Amino acid sequence: MRTQDALLGTLKDARGWLDAWSAGFTDRDARSSRGAPVNPLAWQLGHVAATQDDVIRLFSKDGRGVVPEALRALCGNGCPAPTARTRYPSLATLRRHLARTHATLARMVATSSPAGLDRPPRTKNAYFHSLGQAVYEIALHEMYHVGALGALRRVTAAEEVVQEVFLR
Repeated sequence: MRTQDALLGTLKDARGWLDAWSAGFTDRDARSSRGAPVNPLAWQLGHVAATQDDVIRLFSKDGRGVVPEALRALCGNGCPAPTARTRYPSLATLRRHLARTHATLARMVATSSPAGLDRPPRTKNAYFHSLGQAVYEIALHEMYHVGALGALRRVTAAEEVVQEVFLR
């Protein structure tokens, strides 16, 4: 089960980085990019949850996800670009959605046999060809958004939190 362990470690590592780099923002900070060339933190977190939910829906037995449709419409793939008028859920709500997607993906991996990790999605998908590959790719996607948070930190006071977290 080395593949299973590696996937669970990758998921955990990606979430650890996302949690560390998104710490210290207020709900107000999270709604604006303040001139950074990336979407606001609230959009980033909602997008990670929505895209992880895409994987959950593709590989769950019933096709059901764990993220509300309203968040998927706001931050999912193919959604309209955010504007200054976009209204996001609170950071606490977004973190609950992220905790739910993370726990669901980890459970899907932990309860899969090696053959289960190789199983295809319920419906054909251009990006995801097996559960194991999808979980790996979606963890990399989460790490991509961790990088975008660095741009947000440069324009907010949240940079102090990174120094506190990593320089203890």
